[in-house]
Amino acid sequence: MRKLMVAVAAVAGLALTAGCKSKPQEERRELAEAQQEANKEIAEARQDANEERADIQRDEQEEIAEAQRDVVDEQKDVAEADRERARDLSDDRMGATAVNDTVQGRVRSTTGDSLVLVIPAKNNAELKLKTDDRTRVMQNDLAVELDDFKEGTEVRASYVSDGEDLVARDVVILAPVRK
Repeated sequence: MRKLMVAVAAVAGLALTAGCKSKPQEERRELAEAQQEANKEIAEARQDANEERADIQRDEQEEIAEAQRDVVDEQKDVAEADRERARDLSDDRMGATAVNDTVQGRVRSTTGDSLVLVIPAKNNAELKLKTDDRTRVMQNDLAVELDDFKEGTEVRASYVSDGEDLVARDVVILAPVRK
């Protein structure tokens, strides 16, 4: 663009000086040379501008291609994370239902969300069960609170394994402790 402006200024300057010359033929020749030089500079300026545009477009296309590769990589990472999560959930579900048992025993203690039972059929072994919002605690077909259990209460409990924890699903009071 700068070259174009210089060329235009040169042509204008020559045209002004041409009016001051005494020989018209020499003036015409100089004017023709100036016009040729100006046209040459204009062509060079256009070529430079076209090359710059081509470079800019090439750079932009490279940036777009790189961004698209990044998006594809991120999509692959998300898909892999989804597969891992689904596999983990599947493993958790299998683990939670794989061990499903029912025991009968006496309450040793209840604290917060856990229940410790003494199981006579297993040489008075202690079994710690956690409870959650899906645990049903019943007495005579009525819902009761875990805190209602006193030490020595006879219960039947069904539970599932959830990772390393045993989680009670149903706890039924068979014979409450009498004072």
